[in-house]
Amino acid sequence: MNDAVNELEDGGESENNADDEIRLMRRYHLGAIAEESAGLESLLRGVFASLLGSPRATVVAAGQNMTWLTINALAIIDTNDEVRGPSLGDPEKVARFRAAIKQCGDLYKRRNQLIHGAWFDGDAALTQLRSKWRQPQAFAVEVQVGEIEGLAEEFNKASGELMAAIFEVKGILAE
Repeated sequence: MNDAVNELEDGGESENNADDEIRLMRRYHLGAIAEESAGLESLLRGVFASLLGSPRATVVAAGQNMTWLTINALAIIDTNDEVRGPSLGDPEKVARFRAAIKQCGDLYKRRNQLIHGAWFDGDAALTQLRSKWRQPQAFAVEVQVGEIEGLAEEFNKASGELMAAIFEVKGILAE
C-alpha cells in the first residue's frame, strides 16, 4: 500500500483524503466481487458436472471459467431430452434454471471488465483503462462507485437464485 493509504488507516489526514477513500472502497468492492464470483463459479462447476452426468465430469469442469461453464451447461440443458434422460422436469422450472445459469455468464462479463481493466488514479480515482479483446489500444472509462458496490451483491443474489433453481429441477441433486 502507498503512504496515503497507511495514513488513512492510522487516522491521519492526507491531501487527497477523499481520493484515497474512494480508492480503498474500490479495492474493497473489487475484492468482494472476486470472492462472490469465485463462489458462484464453483457452484456452476458442480451444476455442469451434474448436467453432464458422468463420474469424470468434474475432470472436464476443473479449471474451466464461468463463460465456458455457462455456454456448455446451457447447451446441455437445451438438448437435454435428446442427449440425457430423464427430463429435467417441468418446463417452467427448467426455464428458471436456464435463466439462472445465463445470468451467471452475464455477471461474469461485467466482473471481467472491472477486475481486468487497468485502474489509474485520476481526480475521482475511478478511471479505468479497458481494451476490447486485450488490444493495445485502450480507452478510458469513468466507473461509478455504485457500479462496483452493487456487483458483488448481484453475484450473491445470483448464487441464491441458482441454488433455488437447482432444487426445482430433476437430476442435479439427488432425485
